[in-house]
Amino acid sequence: MREWLTNAVLDASSFLPESAEGYVLGRGLPYALMEEMRVGVWRSPEAAAPERVFQHRHGECGGRMEGWLSFPLWSPRGRVLGVEFRRWGGEKEVKKHFLPESAWSPVFMGMTPSALSRIWDGGDVWLVEGVFDLAVGHAVPPSDAVLSCGGAKLTRNQLTFLQRFLRPHAVVHVVFDMDETGQKMTHGYTHPDTGRRVWGVVERLVHAGLRAQCVEYRGGKDPGEVWERGGTPALQRALGITP
Repeated sequence: MREWLTNAVLDASSFLPESAEGYVLGRGLPYALMEEMRVGVWRSPEAAAPERVFQHRHGECGGRMEGWLSFPLWSPRGRVLGVEFRRWGGEKEVKKHFLPESAWSPVFMGMTPSALSRIWDGGDVWLVEGVFDLAVGHAVPPSDAVLSCGGAKLTRNQLTFLQRFLRPHAVVHVVFDMDETGQKMTHGYTHPDTGRRVWGVVERLVHAGLRAQCVEYRGGKDPGEVWERGGTPALQRALGITP
């Protein structure tokens, strides 16, 4: 299944019409990252997917995703872990498919060889929720890496990766959405039914021995929206980054 999906997403990345490219760039994804991630428009392969779960959810050859944007999810070693499909040009709809290896691998949107190299060289990491929140990459220092967690969360595998690869002086900046869910998951909260304390992402990072901080901002409910409203200068002001 990995070989089939890898070939499919690479084929999709070779087909990115100007209108689709403009949409992706207009939503804030940096051009270099778009290319390195191999973003494309899904075209159903001739051969059926060798996995029944994929066929059931997306069609025998992925036909239900025909024409949707495809965002491959790569492991730190450069192996496909899954793909995120997004309908574009109309009503928002997102579907994902993960390979079995994703159960024990760190899955970040935006994980690329250059991102891993920046982390290895000691750069800070900026954690965001969704793929278009990777717009933060327009504003941060070029030595830093921006990774999407796939939502307002941090999995055990993602945390383990950060523990393993971040240098001691590096800082993890948590830039989740400025809505209730994003802020509860950033700072932690008390469950209203059980009274149990749920640790926030910043607390978990610090407890794991990492340097971490919450980044609060204005100008939009998420970084992607801030960028859409004012571009790189607006993001830099919102995040407190000096050009």
